[in-house]
Amino acid sequence: MKGAERNKVLLGKLKDLSSALVTDPDKLKAFADRWRGGFRQYSFYNQLLIAIQKGDATLCAGFKQWRKHKRWVNEGEKALWILAPGIVPYKKRIVNKDGDEKEIEEKVIKYFFSVAVFDISQTSGQELLIGNSEVMGNGDLSLDDVSSKFDYPVKVSQGLADGSTDGKNIKISKRSNRAQMVACYFHELAHILLDHAKDRGKNLSRQVRELEAEATSYLVCSCIGIENEGAKSYIGHWNGSKEKIDKSALKILGTAEKILRKVKPEWFDRPLALAC
Repeated sequence: MKGAERNKVLLGKLKDLSSALVTDPDKLKAFADRWRGGFRQYSFYNQLLIAIQKGDATLCAGFKQWRKHKRWVNEGEKALWILAPGIVPYKKRIVNKDGDEKEIEEKVIKYFFSVAVFDISQTSGQELLIGNSEVMGNGDLSLDDVSSKFDYPVKVSQGLADGSTDGKNIKISKRSNRAQMVACYFHELAHILLDHAKDRGKNLSRQVRELEAEATSYLVCSCIGIENEGAKSYIGHWNGSKEKIDKSALKILGTAEKILRKVKPEWFDRPLALAC
């Protein structure tokens, strides 16, 4: 199969699986646990692609990376294909409030290409320490901890609704359960990052907007150790409505990953593998 054809097949599978994933809270939780357990070197998207091709994969790397660790791919093994970005740098001129101009370099993803990786079970050689024994994200983050990572002012007040946002500011109602306030913050932050207050949001029903925000929040919370049974129940109601969020499933995964890269930057040692 040629590269362009393979890319098309991979993207099609990715879209189908992501749509099923974000409407099933149990699958979403298992996905988060798997990612926390050692697959952080891959984006959420590429983790899905690996799962499609080899559901029992535990640790994947390219042929050359395995050789660096003195392991070799076994003869006859079938490669697992993921997608890597083609990043193109460009110069951008900006003008500050004093009228001074400066040129900065930015990078933009222009295309994707397929890359072959292999699971450790497909290799032989020197033994490796596999997995991640570190306990991460045990739910001890406060609202101040997470909100300080983002540029959206947060106001805490008394209210019946848990939270709200106008797309620029976030309001969170004071609750005795600190984790609940953090989960609510992620929900409102997701509304902003998913452009629900802009033109994109106007083209979506309120139900779809809420599902996108709640699925994003649930995935982020699951990754840092916050159990949100309310979100699980809400998402579960959408299990038979995958077609309604088909176009936004990948955006949900990408937004959750962007939030986590801000909240837990120490978990990451490389740039995003894919952008939503």
